[in-house]
Amino acid sequence: MTYNKNISNTDEDINMVHVDVLDGIRAIAVLIVVWFHIWQQSWLMPVIETPSLSFINVPKIDLDWLPRSGYIMVTMMIFLSGFCLYLPYARHSITKAPLPETSLFYRKRVARILPSYLFCIIVVLIFNICTGAYAAPEFGMSDSKGFIIKDVLTHLTFTFNLFPDVSIYTLLNGVLWTVALEVQFYILFPLIQSFFRKKPVHTYAIMNLISFVFIVYAQNHNTSFLLHQLPAYLSVYANGFVGAHIFVSIASKFKRDKNVGLLATITSIGCIFVYSMMMKNLINSENINGWELHNRFYLSVLFMVFVLSTALSLSFYRKIFANSTMRFLSTISFNLYIWHQIIATTLKDYRIPYFSGDTPPNESYDKVWMWTYTVICLIAAFAASVLTTYLIEKPCSKFIMNLKWKSHSRKSAGK
Repeated sequence: MTYNKNISNTDEDINMVHVDVLDGIRAIAVLIVVWFHIWQQSWLMPVIETPSLSFINVPKIDLDWLPRSGYIMVTMMIFLSGFCLYLPYARHSITKAPLPETSLFYRKRVARILPSYLFCIIVVLIFNICTGAYAAPEFGMSDSKGFIIKDVLTHLTFTFNLFPDVSIYTLLNGVLWTVALEVQFYILFPLIQSFFRKKPVHTYAIMNLISFVFIVYAQNHNTSFLLHQLPAYLSVYANGFVGAHIFVSIASKFKRDKNVGLLATITSIGCIFVYSMMMKNLINSENINGWELHNRFYLSVLFMVFVLSTALSLSFYRKIFANSTMRFLSTISFNLYIWHQIIATTLKDYRIPYFSGDTPPNESYDKVWMWTYTVICLIAAFAASVLTTYLIEKPCSKFIMNLKWKSHSRKSAGK
């Protein structure tokens, strides 16, 4: 087999520059996380009665396991991050194209992450101060001023997930811990990818060893706190690197084939089935945190097989993940992830939609309220994510990238 120099978007060649199905996979992963957090507040169970199918012993379709285990999709998001980060370096090993500049890598990360992240912190902080959230008795802090300062400073330095008190009690949006973890990995990434390119087996083994040792330690200490620290996710990032390398190797040597596509499609569907079995096992586990620690590596391997098989699948199946709707959802996914939980909890705290009494309507199984609340949450979350993406993230990102470019141009012109 020889390397295919023409990297095209035709149905015959496998495009190793842009893996289009990743848009849909990322979007679906974020949507499942969104579903989980809204479900936590609404308790709206995705159970569909199917009396017409009782003759085949299917009286209902129960998808309750999907939102209950939705937080596991964060592992998919981390895997996709590792895959996409390493993809240009994996291509370099085949095409010998110039490696991405480290300075450009950091500029892109800043432009992508910082505008939406800072905007969220500012808005939520102002809202909490104005509503007196930090002074609430249940907040559990005697020195609220000192905690506010610590909360803000650790968020601005992407370190708040390293402090148990801030990690537990922060009111600056709980889901931001993943952003902090990602930034911590971004800082180390140029060094890690350099080692991985030169010594892939050794680096892969070391990353997994660090995760294994850390997980063993976490099991005997503060598991819920240590569960989401960077060392516990290094094996997931490592499998993302491996997945990118395998994909590029396949794409450089083979063209799309109907038989391979059929096998890949069946494999992808099989991965979804295996995932459903694992999630049902998770929600029935007595120790959910322990289950996640033990199975995070295996989940990332499953996600790798799913991503690779989906990318190589038949055209009709790929279109489920690669279409204009999925591209749009992927575009707003970062802000959708940032805003959905804080919106859901705030709406319920302020009784929107309204309910009377001290018992939340989800606990009394008020289905009208549960449905209304869920719809309002989704509308508000999508509205916030669209507005933030197109009014904050994109303009600020463009400004940051252009600012750097102009600075570079001035230096070049002065030479």
